[in-house]
Amino acid sequence: MTGAATISLAADPARSTLLPDNRGGNGMRRWIKGALAAACVATAPGGAWAVFSGDMSPRARSGDSDYADGVEAWERKDWAAAVAALEKVVARRPWHDNAHSLLGYSWRKLGEYEKSLAHYHTALELNPRHRQALEYLGRAYLELHWPDKAEETLAQLGGVCRFVALTFSDGDFSDGCVEYRSLSEAVAYYQRTGQPPAE
Repeated sequence: MTGAATISLAADPARSTLLPDNRGGNGMRRWIKGALAAACVATAPGGAWAVFSGDMSPRARSGDSDYADGVEAWERKDWAAAVAALEKVVARRPWHDNAHSLLGYSWRKLGEYEKSLAHYHTALELNPRHRQALEYLGRAYLELHWPDKAEETLAQLGGVCRFVALTFSDGDFSDGCVEYRSLSEAVAYYQRTGQPPAE
């Protein structure tokens, strides 16, 4: 906050929520919270602004080397290596919903649908709002030619996405749910052609 802004606010205290008032502790607490928030924004490093601009910040490698190896293998589409690393993760940390989701995807790409579905369902038991797991589960249903289940999953994903106002995971700030749009397009493609779309 600049000196000019402070003077301007002080000139009209009725409009200011940042200036302390004389009504007791609540006004002072509000003022302190506002001052701290302003200080955080004013002193944030340049990289922090990228999050709010829609730019993607680089992702740090996970401290769990097996998970990091699994994610890297997944990103380069080495499904067998992804499975090998991620299975170690869920053996140690069975509550790791992201690892289960990535395992579901990797097993699906290897054609092991039973294992794939089991991991997607585990991810969703751990986190019923896991958008990635819902999208990929819907795609698995399309590949298995179970369009009704894919549509049910799309409806479930739509319910989850209604709670999403803003997402920092994919850089898309228009509706916060790229997973819903992706699965919706896949379902529509299946309805037109009778075949799942290529990923």
